[in-house]
Amino acid sequence: MKMPFLPRPSREELWSTPLHAIVRDFPETLAEFEYHGIEPEALGEFTLEDLENAASLLDDLEASTAWRPGVHRA
Repeated sequence: MKMPFLPRPSREELWSTPLHAIVRDFPETLAEFEYHGIEPEALGEFTLEDLENAASLLDDLEASTAWRPGVHRA
């Protein structure tokens, strides 16, 4: 069964996933990138790990995806 949307990403996933993939998979994060002055379309291949002072952005990305259900493991 295909899920209608992706589950909530972990902090580690947000930290190491390319910016363009974060916005593609979690469109609600685009507002956070804009708020922090980050243009994912220009820096799409980079990760948060590549950016300076990305800790507060990571916190905001995590908060914006918190509504998504977590992954259930059997």
